[in-house]
Amino acid sequence: MSTFAREASLRPFGKPSRLWWLTICVLSLIVLAGIAAWVVQLMGGMGVAGYSDQAFWAIYIADVVTFIGVSYGGAVVSAILRLTGATWRAPLTRLAEGTAVVTVLIGAALIIPHIGNPIRLYELVTRPNLSAPVFWDFVAVMTYTFGSIVFFALPLVPDMATLHKGHEQALGRRRATLYARVSRGWVGAPRQRRVLAGALGLVSIMIIPLAVSVHSVLAWAFASTARPWWHESIWAPQFVVAALYSGVALVILVVAGFRRGYHLEALITPRHFVRLGFILATLSATYIYLTFADLLPGSYVGDRGTAAVFTELLVGRLALWFWMFAVVGGLLPLLLVALPWTRNVGGMVTAAILVVPMMWLKRILMVVGPATYDTVTGTFGRYHFTWVPVAITLAATAAIPLLLMLLFRVVPLLSIDEIAEMEEIQEIGDLEKNLTAAPQSAASAPVVQAGELVGASGKAHRAAGATGVLLLVALMGVLGIGSAHPAQAATAPKTPAVTLTGVEAGGSVQLTATLISAKGQPLPNAAVAFVLSTTEFGTPARLIPLGSATTDKGGVAELKYQPKVAGSQGFGATYTAGGKSVTSNATVAVTVAQSPYRPAPAKPLASVGKILVLCLFAIVAAIWLTLVTQIWRVRRVCRGVAQVSVSSL
Repeated sequence: MSTFAREASLRPFGKPSRLWWLTICVLSLIVLAGIAAWVVQLMGGMGVAGYSDQAFWAIYIADVVTFIGVSYGGAVVSAILRLTGATWRAPLTRLAEGTAVVTVLIGAALIIPHIGNPIRLYELVTRPNLSAPVFWDFVAVMTYTFGSIVFFALPLVPDMATLHKGHEQALGRRRATLYARVSRGWVGAPRQRRVLAGALGLVSIMIIPLAVSVHSVLAWAFASTARPWWHESIWAPQFVVAALYSGVALVILVVAGFRRGYHLEALITPRHFVRLGFILATLSATYIYLTFADLLPGSYVGDRGTAAVFTELLVGRLALWFWMFAVVGGLLPLLLVALPWTRNVGGMVTAAILVVPMMWLKRILMVVGPATYDTVTGTFGRYHFTWVPVAITLAATAAIPLLLMLLFRVVPLLSIDEIAEMEEIQEIGDLEKNLTAAPQSAASAPVVQAGELVGASGKAHRAAGATGVLLLVALMGVLGIGSAHPAQAATAPKTPAVTLTGVEAGGSVQLTATLISAKGQPLPNAAVAFVLSTTEFGTPARLIPLGSATTDKGGVAELKYQPKVAGSQGFGATYTAGGKSVTSNATVAVTVAQSPYRPAPAKPLASVGKILVLCLFAIVAAIWLTLVTQIWRVRRVCRGVAQVSVSSL
């Protein structure tokens, strides 16, 4: 198999076919269109991307979260399988780790259109705000990116040495020169293998918390913004699981594409897809649980802003898209893995195709709903998609296969050394089993068909799948019952009248509302809501609630308001009964105003925060130093063995 792996790794280095060139040209045109759209945005501002005062965050931040997130599937899954010694991982590691590197680079690049003016990225480094989550998010992304590159590059050393020594002519002059420089001194000596294995083990351990930290800080960037639903404590683990979920789905698609394109069926078997499908199903069930664990407490408590956002999400204008995600992106992939007749290559690829766009849709819903909610008026604005962000998003999507196709024209497609090592381990394990197995056990053992997974029976899989479906249906039923509106007693329609007057006295405005019933009598014990009409937050004027007051026996409700700005100001009083509202407006010339600004008191843990910043910088520096040290260790052992070989001659 290792010989076949060498031959398969050389296939991308041959003369490209017409289909390869056509694919490269189409993907390149899409990427160029996205770059052109970004230039248009630079010239016209964020407004051409649909951004406004009503929607300050939208598609770009969802793209950043999605593309950085999918990189975790390749890196973290590869790291976990490496640490657990899973032998079946070997044909997948190079593709998974390459996907991680490419997607994190694209996700980091999407930060540029998100911030608008690229100069802000320069100022993020030269003039950092150390208390801002976005700065630490930048640090975490850069550290994780470097760690992913190191994790991808270290296993290339033995593979490049193998191909350079035995297939130099097939590599071509430029690749042969590159491979000779990268693998200089590698002879596969036991000491070299120990050092490389130790370096990869350490990087595997580091890459997992790095990936967790990046998406946790991303979640905290949302949490630090005063918007309903964003400051939830469950968002950090939810972001991490979502990243792994979508990342594993993308790995399945990449593996399927290169398997078909370069005819790797002998190395990447249906067993690999089914095992990736099991990981996908586990993450799917976990993410569905976290999604509704996030929504149910907020729906039950019913804070004004959170209740409004959840109403839009579950039964309002965003409900169609949310339930599409829940069914298409959560339930259907779980069923495709649970049902035995779809647990194959086609079923796993179909599940992955459903997951990737639906997870992007879920990120859009998490961003657009709260970002368009007006916390002052309690109403929702609108975000309108334009061709500019759509073109940039499609360009980022097209860049993934484009960069992967170009990357594997340079580096080996498969991890040759790992495949050979896993093959040896498998042979030793099979030999030990044959030597220790008793004849009676062998005679009574059930027969396993070729290509069939060893594990639970088909009935057990069907029972587990049916149980999971019933639990999901029950959970959705509970959600539906909980979101139903309580019954209200019908009231007879009334048409009362309200009159509002306002007088400035002693630095405040005295608002008086007189409420008369439909019969012309004063209406006591009625709630009257007072509002202020202002253009402080832009035009048109917005209504700011000032509070409410209850009418006395004479039908009079009073409210005292301290104005914040001088000049002519409009006020309103509204009485609502039986689903109908009556309003009266009044204008008051304000001459005395008090500024609402008050200096913030000193933070009690400000000194601790400064020490924490130093500790974080020390941790980041230690991580970078450790990663660089692993590269140095591998290079040193290669030079050391090479010098010993030369001196022995």
